[in-house]
Amino acid sequence: MSKQWYEVKQQHNLGYRIIFFLMKICPAPAMRFLAIPVGFFYFLFGKGTRAVSRNYLSRCFGRKARSGEIARHIISFALNLIENIQSWMGVFSFEDLRWQNDDISDLVEDINAGRGTVIVISHLGNAQMLKGLASLGESGTKRKVSVTTISDENISGGFYTLLSEVNHDYSFNHISTDDIGPETILLLQKRLEEGGTIVIAGDRVSAHTSRNLEVEFFGGKAKFPYGVFLMVALLDAPTYFVSGLRQKDISVRPRYDMLAKKNPVRFDCPRKEREERIKETARLYAENLETLCKLHPYQWYNFFDFWA
Repeated sequence: MSKQWYEVKQQHNLGYRIIFFLMKICPAPAMRFLAIPVGFFYFLFGKGTRAVSRNYLSRCFGRKARSGEIARHIISFALNLIENIQSWMGVFSFEDLRWQNDDISDLVEDINAGRGTVIVISHLGNAQMLKGLASLGESGTKRKVSVTTISDENISGGFYTLLSEVNHDYSFNHISTDDIGPETILLLQKRLEEGGTIVIAGDRVSAHTSRNLEVEFFGGKAKFPYGVFLMVALLDAPTYFVSGLRQKDISVRPRYDMLAKKNPVRFDCPRKEREERIKETARLYAENLETLCKLHPYQWYNFFDFWA
């Protein structure tokens, strides 16, 4: 039986702690170099990881993925783990990012104007980069961004505890999905009114509910979290799908492209129309994610059977 992401994720906290320790004693380029043989080790001995990578890459390429391509995918993931942590330690600089000529200008304009924004990220590329740079005051905006992240604390709580050890001054607030309720929505709306940014991932279903949205994704029906897109509807703020993608899949001195796509769907509508607009937002999110995965197939890091 295929494991869901939250069953796999619980196995990673020890690995993160080892990486955090090594990062304190080894220079960043050396850690990125060491990530390559570590990724190859997981490729050799991670049978389940190889299987889910092959499934995803085969869908992405439209043919059966080769062993070398699967190895490249897993090594890319090992590098991403290092770079996630570097984002929080201040090793990555704003100068290492290249903004695209897309909706990022609208996002920066909203932030500079003090308009609250919702950012729906994915596990494509470096999901921690934007949050890490915001916590360090390097967001590319005229004002420092107050970031509130939402994730499953039972699964990711250990990771956030480790983050506090390397960056004591990070300025985001974390809300667990366990705590989401009417009061939480009011709190989030207040933070948006204050010009804050809400960040949540849209490509992993909840560990606490079976209510999901079935969306066409790489030629099959895949489950996306209903609660995330319901929250987008309830908050009804400018919403962007944002990704930070390594320019070269395998690099010990990486530079990143930041991409943003604004959600055109608004929720200033009667309640009976809201469900269709929620589904349309999820469809557009999945469509954007699939497009970017085809451009950077080795940088989507959901190592579980997404179509199970």
